[in-house]
Amino acid sequence: MTAMKNFFISFKKLQIFSSAAIFALILILNSSTVFSETLTSSTKTEITREEAIERIVELVNIERKKEGLKPLKLSRELLRPAAIRAKEITKLFSHTRPNGLPFNTAFYGIDYEMAGENIAAGQTSCEMVMQQWMDSPGHRANILNKNYDRIGIGYLYDKKTAYKHFWVQHFTKSKKTSRR
Repeated sequence: MTAMKNFFISFKKLQIFSSAAIFALILILNSSTVFSETLTSSTKTEITREEAIERIVELVNIERKKEGLKPLKLSRELLRPAAIRAKEITKLFSHTRPNGLPFNTAFYGIDYEMAGENIAAGQTSCEMVMQQWMDSPGHRANILNKNYDRIGIGYLYDKKTAYKHFWVQHFTKSKKTSRR
């Protein structure tokens, strides 16, 4: 009986270790994976997710500077809902989430006064998606909205879909905190 008990305890520890190892491997692969061989920037043939996020923020702030607007700050907390939405738009390309709720319900736990979302699909470079957003009046209005002060970027490459490349920009105006 003791041998059987020890076997089950060892097996359970192995299951926990295996699950943790698989989860860690997924995190590592997701954080540094090159989007695909065809995702580029104007200066490199392949870029990482982090480089693409930084490049999109840089391009947004170039456009804002042209209009005399303050630059947006990259919000690490907005990266989560942007990544969630990038996955969701592979299924339903809409500002409404697949569950029927508005996009900003993905901002769970984030304080903000106002929010906006730009989505796009099919563009193979940061410059291409930014150009298309700037050519669209509604998307351009979000990028150049003087009230926004933070931005989060989401990107997903899904080779099983027609468009393959899915992009999200989230904009927010920080909630003012009262001083006492």
